[in-house]
Amino acid sequence: MSDDPRRILLWGLEAVAWVFRGGDGGRWSQVRTDCLPKLAGILLFLESRGLIDGVLLDHADHVLALADKQAPAMTPESLEAEYVRLFVNHRGGAGVPLSQSCYTGEGLMMGEPAVAMQSLLDRAGLKVDASLGMPPDHIAIELAYLMFLFPEQHPPPTVSKIAWGRKGSVPEQPPIKSPSEFTRQMLAPWVDELRKRTIEAQASPLFHLAATILVVLTECLQDQNFPFSAPTT
Repeated sequence: MSDDPRRILLWGLEAVAWVFRGGDGGRWSQVRTDCLPKLAGILLFLESRGLIDGVLLDHADHVLALADKQAPAMTPESLEAEYVRLFVNHRGGAGVPLSQSCYTGEGLMMGEPAVAMQSLLDRAGLKVDASLGMPPDHIAIELAYLMFLFPEQHPPPTVSKIAWGRKGSVPEQPPIKSPSEFTRQMLAPWVDELRKRTIEAQASPLFHLAATILVVLTECLQDQNFPFSAPTT
């Protein structure tokens, strides 16, 4: 694991996005190589700065212990079934929606947050692989755009599944210029509610952990004084 704090932070964001993308299309067999080491790295990074408590660390230890023991809850089949239960199939709709519009857009898919996020993508000259079937305000896409705002991340090499493509040869200057500004405007209004719904749905340990780390990273990054939240220009 790199000791570059910015790289560790990006890896942490990537790992959370990986979980909420559904293990990159259901490739949950890679959870031990693609996700858990990066979650462990970001937890150590945050702990070293006194930004997380013992409860979260205990929960993380529980997840890692389950993975080491190859417990049923961490098998690829169980993770896929749990992802579908939580985020895809649910009586009356998804039990835990992954799109911002369902939280801050009058509860409707493709509400104002989706329109705003699509505008950001368009102005940055980015597009998302349509085969993914994700609305622009899906949490995985918002996290990918957040990573895009970090220096030397155009496009972020760590978010392969989002499949960024250029709409034009020269992107416009992003209207949001810093990770902290984007985090305050687009993530802070809803990710804690996402976490709460994940807990209410009795999510299995990996998904509970990812949602909690998402909230912690959001709280950190919206602070302009937090390292790596400064403007990227």
